[in-house]
Amino acid sequence: MARTPAGFAGLDPEALQLGKRLKQAREYIGVTQEEAATHLKVRRSAISEMEAGKRGVGALEMKSLASLYERPTAWFTGETDTPVPEDVTFLARTVSDLSENDRGELANFAEFLRSRSKVSKDG
Repeated sequence: MARTPAGFAGLDPEALQLGKRLKQAREYIGVTQEEAATHLKVRRSAISEMEAGKRGVGALEMKSLASLYERPTAWFTGETDTPVPEDVTFLARTVSDLSENDRGELANFAEFLRSRSKVSKDG
């Protein structure tokens, strides 16, 4: 039987998982708790409590944090256990800053790589 870590007795496992994912996403993009709190217009301690699973996260807060952390809300809530790989997320953020013409060129290059990969698998 799994033991509940000290200090977390009585906390909902789903809230703990949500908190863990919130913290992971926040740290990945390099946002401080203070910056996240400012974004949500709450105290920094509220972010800390969310990440610890001690405070609920409202639907509007979740939507706002998902936007800030550049993740789908389904990833935070566990509706999908297969998040977009970190390297793909990085590429998507980087590509969004390119011009429309450059994105088109990148799409052409991606198609070239995909076709080259298919040929090597088939051959």
